[in-house]
Amino acid sequence: MRDLDVVRFADRARSVSVVLEDAAGGGRHDGRHDAEIVIETGFVSARLPVHLTDAGLADLTTFLTARAAAEEEDALPDGSVSDWPAACRSAYLRLRAADPFVVEVRDPVQSGVTVSVPLDLRDGWAIRAASRLTRLRTALADGF
Repeated sequence: MRDLDVVRFADRARSVSVVLEDAAGGGRHDGRHDAEIVIETGFVSARLPVHLTDAGLADLTTFLTARAAAEEEDALPDGSVSDWPAACRSAYLRLRAADPFVVEVRDPVQSGVTVSVPLDLRDGWAIRAASRLTRLRTALADGF
């Protein structure tokens, strides 16, 4: 599989991605996956390690599917917040469904730093992201 992005939130100037570390699946251990959060803006470029689980990938799929449904219904962003993977002792994303959509990259243990990235996401972003993640999860289940 070429595209190893778990998820990518991006506009023309900024992006936050979560990327699997090992293309051959070697970063996977009993339903756990080594990955990196990659931040690219005109102000900050950073990479942080993050550990994902199959259950966490399912949670992200649920979030993206709900956002896609809201987008299809032309529902205005409600400001709801979701932490992914679930806030724990490693870096994670706080996803704020607002206008603009905001991704906060939080690293409470190692650096104590939080980076907030507002994004002007294009229409249809959530359905594309959910579809990409579903393909990746299928490939991981098949041993990739």
